[in-house]
Amino acid sequence: MFRLIRGNLGKKTTIEILILLAKAGAHLDDLKLSLSWLASKLNISRQTAARRLLELENQDLIKRVLGVRGQSVRITATGLAALRLMHRELEAIFRLKPRSFKLTGRVISGVGEGSYYMSQRGYREQFKRELGFNPYPGTLDIKLDKVSLELKAVLMQLPGKQAESFKTNERTFGQVKFFPAKLRNKKAALILPFRSHYADIVELIAPKKLRESLKLRDGDVVQVEVMA
Repeated sequence: MFRLIRGNLGKKTTIEILILLAKAGAHLDDLKLSLSWLASKLNISRQTAARRLLELENQDLIKRVLGVRGQSVRITATGLAALRLMHRELEAIFRLKPRSFKLTGRVISGVGEGSYYMSQRGYREQFKRELGFNPYPGTLDIKLDKVSLELKAVLMQLPGKQAESFKTNERTFGQVKFFPAKLRNKKAALILPFRSHYADIVELIAPKKLRESLKLRDGDVVQVEVMA
């Protein structure tokens, strides 16, 4: 089926145009189509829009009827099949079970910022609601190894959960992304502030102080399992 969306257009552009036409109703009936409208939606010239339609027609993805007052377009059975295939593939992607990432690093001492932020009611209430536990007012800081630093970059691109920004009388606190996690079978969560000064450091929150409950010291190597 993917042969239907190869060629000069490329997969993304072809599907993008088919989706646009379908949203306008071209999958149900003939659609009166203005090149100016299509060009503006795709941010291309009228000439390029006309060429794209011709390429779609040549691939039997759409059927066009040209007239004195313009043209009408309808998505063909082949075009609908391509859209349905894309729909199935997207459904399969979003039905995937959560993935597990394992980050390795060494325990380090923080500078007290974790305790300050985790004492804020605005954060604590959101974490409690999303994670099911009331977090200890502090964090366990872990300096990641090189491989885990790359995995952190992947996590930053995933949606995860999010604590929204809020204001107090003193200041505004920013958004924080977080993921459920485990450290030595202890329930925890990995928090990733959208603004952080330390790219190679991650912070964990948990119902209890992890440093004490797991008897951790600076320099201890730990592995965090993160569910994303």
